[in-house]
Amino acid sequence: MTKLLLILLLALLAPAALFAASPAASITPSEKKGMDMTNFGDGEWTVDKVDGRECWRLKEGSKFLYYSFGDPKSVAPDAWVVFDAYYTGKYIGFAELMHVSTATLYNKSDGLGIVETGVWRRYALRMANFDPDGGTMNYGNNMRLSIGGDNILIAKVEIYNEEPDMSDITDPDGMIAEKMKGLSPEPAPGMSYCFGNNVTEAQAVMFRSLGVTSVESYVTWESVERKGKGQWDWSDWDHQVKTLQKYGLKWVPFLILSPAYSTPDWFRASEEHVPCRCLEHGTDSKIESLWNPYLKAYIRRFLEAVAERYGKTGVIESVLLGIQGDYGEAIYSVSGGGWTFQVPGEYHNHLGFWCGDDYARADFRKYAQGKYKTIGALNKAWHTSFASFEKVDYPFNSEAEIKAYRANIFTSPDTRRRYLDFTDWYRGSMTDLSEWWIKTTREAFGKDTDIYLCTGGHSAAELGGHFADQCRVAAKYGAGVRITNETSDYARNMTVTRWVASAGKFYGALFGFEPAGTEDFFGIPARIYNATASGADQLHDYNTNVIGAEKTMDQQRKHFKYLFHTKPVVPVAVWYPDVQMVMEWDDFMKKAERLRDLFDYDFVDESMALRGALGRNKVLVIAHGYIMETAVAKKLAEWAKQGGRIIVVDVDRFQSVEGTGAPEDLLFPNGKAGGRYGKGYIYRVADYGELAVRLTEILWKLGYPVYEIAENGLYSTQIEKDRLLIYSKNEEDRDLIVNYKGKQTVVSCAGKSITDIKL
Repeated sequence: MTKLLLILLLALLAPAALFAASPAASITPSEKKGMDMTNFGDGEWTVDKVDGRECWRLKEGSKFLYYSFGDPKSVAPDAWVVFDAYYTGKYIGFAELMHVSTATLYNKSDGLGIVETGVWRRYALRMANFDPDGGTMNYGNNMRLSIGGDNILIAKVEIYNEEPDMSDITDPDGMIAEKMKGLSPEPAPGMSYCFGNNVTEAQAVMFRSLGVTSVESYVTWESVERKGKGQWDWSDWDHQVKTLQKYGLKWVPFLILSPAYSTPDWFRASEEHVPCRCLEHGTDSKIESLWNPYLKAYIRRFLEAVAERYGKTGVIESVLLGIQGDYGEAIYSVSGGGWTFQVPGEYHNHLGFWCGDDYARADFRKYAQGKYKTIGALNKAWHTSFASFEKVDYPFNSEAEIKAYRANIFTSPDTRRRYLDFTDWYRGSMTDLSEWWIKTTREAFGKDTDIYLCTGGHSAAELGGHFADQCRVAAKYGAGVRITNETSDYARNMTVTRWVASAGKFYGALFGFEPAGTEDFFGIPARIYNATASGADQLHDYNTNVIGAEKTMDQQRKHFKYLFHTKPVVPVAVWYPDVQMVMEWDDFMKKAERLRDLFDYDFVDESMALRGALGRNKVLVIAHGYIMETAVAKKLAEWAKQGGRIIVVDVDRFQSVEGTGAPEDLLFPNGKAGGRYGKGYIYRVADYGELAVRLTEILWKLGYPVYEIAENGLYSTQIEKDRLLIYSKNEEDRDLIVNYKGKQTVVSCAGKSITDIKL
């Protein structure tokens, strides 16, 4: 009896570790028990040895360590992942767990920050809602650790089906709080800096330390009502909001309804689902038709439900609207695939005209009748012979017909008006939908919430996005536009975002920029410069572009001080030849990139010119677009008469949409070379060299800072009366000589960086 009592007493006094759970699976670089790893793609690694321990080190450019389970069913739905890690960074590292779950292949269930350097520590993460039958993520794996680059080394990973011994598990919260002191820069007033997508507690402290103001989440209709009509489930977004509030971050919910992945299965199975149908093949997509008569009621219901739950929490910085296309931009289907197939399965998608359904055709006939009133007037304008408006049809209805029609559009002026009417309707339908979404969102969220329409791509006719008109309708409701097409090259970024920036400034709309995907090391300052030099209100980045490596975080911290809201001084405008670009998307944007190396400019297109946008500029450069509406040429001539200066290069002779010489006669009544025109003038110059000379003379006489107008890789923007912001794409440092108010200043511009100079 005494012996039994002694055994029981020893058991009570023994350390908890003696009875701790055993791992269900584990792996080290030299031993595998029930789990394995892959070494491919974004999960490439090498084996290293640090402080006596073998470990995995990610290769440059990789972000994840991928793991698979020999028997996934042996892993509990709510398991623990314990790993041994060694941190070599100088800021705040993070480890984040993603795994196959009941909801998604890449469920972010837990994460933590790491700051302690130069020592091996054990950390634990919860793997909630693991689903052994949920499919696999990249390369056939069940789980991955996101560790943000090569400054976190992993020596061992263990899976526990019940809580492990926690006595040797590191809790980094206190160390993180200490590290954060003095590390977080204050964002500039009037500028929001948003990271996508979603945030874990592990990442939140890192985001704060980088000056991030908000985090974006893809809040689709499907994500909150997937179980059935009226069966709302807000748990994912409630958790996200709770995390943001805990760490003092704001939220940008991307409210998406229409792309295939954003609609619940039950809705797509109903009679109210009306898919887009392409003209090229007559094939349906799973994206909702723009003309679906049933959809707006569901959109309004969804917006009101989000606003009711989160609109008064104080956590929202702005809402982003995802109204169409493959991903949510205000454009038609272009190139969906990959993750956009996860909810609906594969669907037909490509660049083309998505208006083949009966509702779209009926709307086109209504548009045609509203514009021409009589069938006779329409037939005269289109050179057609329709018997009635009920018989009116598109210019083409197959891929072969589209190619044939476009092949003749420049040589056969008789075909142009019909085509332009079709594209005006097609793009105008997207603008109308944009306005309805913005207006409805404003009604749901009230007057104090910032609203951005998401748009993207280039502005070819098939995409349907008329960026200037999208800014115009956004401004009516105190809203804005975010364009999602940047890369890492400044000149390209500027040309693909400047139409939005110019229209935003003219109409008074908010505007912001987002990358199309990854950006490189030098893309970080290039994108910061583009936002500030354009006068943007918001800059978005995918967090992996910045936190993927120590050097990219260093690059971001070095240039973050240049991210602020400005009101740029831009005396020169470049003609955006929208009419001609709609007929054929050609090399204008490459030419625009070259022009930006010479001088800063706004874009002005036909619609903006007709509404008086040139009143903001002193000079208009026309370098492309020989086909021009006669009414627009008349407007340009009137502007010149009032003192405007127009310089034409690379356009030998203008003609109207109908093929007449009316625009040339209006702009050059005294001959091809041009000259004085009322209080102003219109000149045609021989080349870019002569263009540079004339611009230099004009800017000097008008009292603007004058610098070398040459292709030298130095991009300068006047952000205040006597202040320049300069970006250099050159590898080496270069000097820029600036003349202003009789004084010459030599500005040393650091290579691949930004320079801020007061004159």
